[in-house]
Amino acid sequence: MKKTLLIILTLFLFQSSTYAIGVKSTMNKIMDSWNGEHIDVVIDKWGYPSSEKNIAGHNLYIWDNGTALTENKWGTVLLEQQSCTRIFEVDNNNTIIKWQWKGVDCPATYCTSKKWVNPNNNPWRKK
Repeated sequence: MKKTLLIILTLFLFQSSTYAIGVKSTMNKIMDSWNGEHIDVVIDKWGYPSSEKNIAGHNLYIWDNGTALTENKWGTVLLEQQSCTRIFEVDNNNTIIKWQWKGVDCPATYCTSKKWVNPNNNPWRKK
């Protein structure tokens, strides 16, 4: 019994860490695909940002899908954290110069991230 439990626990931990590595790799490729692009191209693809901020002279555009209300099978409404925050910094010409992301609901594979990839610089497209 202990051996079976150990195998199940090992598989669970391996799957979780593999998923986390997949998210990091995928999101880094997505965000990196926008380097050097004008912010209007991102807005055309993703829609308007959730917010725009100027912090210490840095112009930031922020997309955050925030939280969602869901209902379980008993009819109870739950507030779920479903965030994937994406931030771009632009220069004075509105060209993307830096990026960062964080979240628990970001795409882990190319198939789930197609809507976020730069169509002009798709890292998964064969060249």
